[in-house]
Amino acid sequence: MRLQGAVFDVPDTLLDREGRPLTGLMPFLSLLRMEGVLLYLVSEEERRALQPKLEAAGLAAYFRGVLYTGEQGRGIEDPELYEKCVRRLGTARPATLVFTAREKVLRCVREAGFQVVLVGKEHPEELRALADEVVDSYEDMTKKMC
Repeated sequence: MRLQGAVFDVPDTLLDREGRPLTGLMPFLSLLRMEGVLLYLVSEEERRALQPKLEAAGLAAYFRGVLYTGEQGRGIEDPELYEKCVRRLGTARPATLVFTAREKVLRCVREAGFQVVLVGKEHPEELRALADEVVDSYEDMTKKMC
């Protein structure tokens, strides 16, 4: 089945500590857009804090929307948030990836049956083994897709 959607747990899957897009992220998101892949975000940050960061980094236009955990009354690891993103995107669950850099999100959404991409180099091997895919760099992911 072709990839239809992707849900990103922010900020660690998109931005570095200085608020800049992670290496290779922009070309990767552009490629997803060209392929017709729909994108959504899940965030613990409040709307008024996250939106300016996304706009400053040039990322806001890539995403169809954001689910804020505080507004939803759920924790970032709650699979229902990711299920809601899939419904809002109108994509098939098996054709929608969840991107995260957090262990608790990886474990919970994986257990709920989502396909999960672990982002980052600093994760222990046992955690990397739980993910369907591991992205040390978005440049690598872009190369795989080309």
